[in-house]
Amino acid sequence: MIEVRYERGVYLPQQDLWLDPWDAKPFAFISHAHSDHIAPHEEIIVSQRTARLLKSRLPGRRIEHILPFGEKQRVHGLDLMLLPAGHIFGSAQCFLFLGNQTLLYTGDFKLRPGKSAEQVQWREADTLIMETTFGLSRYRFPPTQQVVDQIVSFCRETIEAGEVPVLLGYSLGKAQEILCSLDGVGLTPMLHGSVYEMTRIYEQFGQSFCKYVRYRANDVAGKVLICPPSANRSHMLERIPRKRVAMISGWAVDPNAVYRYQVDAAFPLSDHADYDDLIRYVDFVRPRRVFTLHGFAAAFACDLRARGVEAWALTEQNQMELHLPAADNALPVDPCAEVSRTAESTQDSFHKQVSDTRSEFLAFAKVGEAIAATPAKLEKIRLLSDYLRELTSEQLPIITTYFTGRAFAQSDPRTLQVGWSVIVRTLQGATKIDDAAFHSIAARHGDAGKTAFEVLDGRTTPRLFTIVESRELFESLHRARGPLAKAKLLQDRFSISSARGGQYIVKILTGDLRIGLREGLVEEAIAKAFDVPLDQVKQANMLLGDIG
Repeated sequence: MIEVRYERGVYLPQQDLWLDPWDAKPFAFISHAHSDHIAPHEEIIVSQRTARLLKSRLPGRRIEHILPFGEKQRVHGLDLMLLPAGHIFGSAQCFLFLGNQTLLYTGDFKLRPGKSAEQVQWREADTLIMETTFGLSRYRFPPTQQVVDQIVSFCRETIEAGEVPVLLGYSLGKAQEILCSLDGVGLTPMLHGSVYEMTRIYEQFGQSFCKYVRYRANDVAGKVLICPPSANRSHMLERIPRKRVAMISGWAVDPNAVYRYQVDAAFPLSDHADYDDLIRYVDFVRPRRVFTLHGFAAAFACDLRARGVEAWALTEQNQMELHLPAADNALPVDPCAEVSRTAESTQDSFHKQVSDTRSEFLAFAKVGEAIAATPAKLEKIRLLSDYLRELTSEQLPIITTYFTGRAFAQSDPRTLQVGWSVIVRTLQGATKIDDAAFHSIAARHGDAGKTAFEVLDGRTTPRLFTIVESRELFESLHRARGPLAKAKLLQDRFSISSARGGQYIVKILTGDLRIGLREGLVEEAIAKAFDVPLDQVKQANMLLGDIG
């Protein structure tokens, strides 16, 4: 078999060829021109478009073997072929003919067709080395056109509100895909300088775009500003007083993305393959073995092995779980014996809280606090499973979804698009707290949920709030068009929320409960609550993308 190593890059020692190494090497293949894949190598194999981009992004002297797509070539005695990767403009895969064996190295790739990159191609190979950035089953992207429609709506609503929409995407690749997506929708893109320079190179190769303008500080009104992520919080954007900022990234699938990136909205338009496409690609290539790298390499390799494919992570040590039977005379150990007094006192009133149907959402929030109070995994599972048994068939799918930190199921394409600025505005509006007091509380906690609790505590007139009503709130927030409409809905709810209930509304809005409850533990709690095999719960969740 072909020997494959990983040393800050993939290395084929028998061929003395590096594949996307981090550091300068004598001889390397460069899959594309993103900065994390290039280095000042002495001699490189590249596609034509990547070679042109490198002149701008990494100037210098080097020997370049510029190969066309789809043609078998010989370089230093190696027979190889470049195939389009679909990741960005010029991105390539490297297919090697090595005697009676073949190897396909993907680099970053994408199966879904894009508007600014060549469509991916593949060939069957004995060995597949693939990137697995989104190698967890929770990373399933919604249809591209649906995401584009959401981005366009965000831009239009922002402009209608008298604000400037700012879309953040890498200056090479993502920015041009955004630009193509705005073609024909009646919006005028304005490009950050680095985006403008890369876009001009695209045009040299015949790529066409809608009409755009280069950034001018005094002419942003009514335009859609496209910037690299590094521009967020920059002086350039700080000079725009009224704006709404959106991150365009596959990581927007994570419900807490708007808070991680400190933006008002996030849209999952990605130039990588999602989990389902990673699986499909393995099926297309039909390799005898697979090496995974980047992202969730070990987890994805494990999933492939479960499907009967020999697979190993190059960048992480594969973890082997060894299940040993307990000794016949072993005494059972209670891992929850050292639960803190605070946790115990909270848990003592657990069933009383659950049975208080007059305040269903508050009961949910208090269960969340009980789970947060114990560090013991088994106790978290017990608390949640006991609670789930008490729920009606209507409440159960809503609550299980909430405990994953989401308002909607993973497979549900709906988003809330409620950023921190809207939450701040509505908390202040509901409580009449002034800026200084609010920011003092926020600085003290550094946590959105805890901030909401203290801001709301004693400043509202709480009313009963059922689980079904909470779902209706999130559905209404999804349907509301523009930040003003969303803010009104949220402020009205906060004004009649208890501090604890409001805290958990904010936790769900931010996609981060912070109670030490991973989705896997929710699956275990479901299995325990209803006495079904855990494997069946996991399989159903994976297939449906809906833990509820």
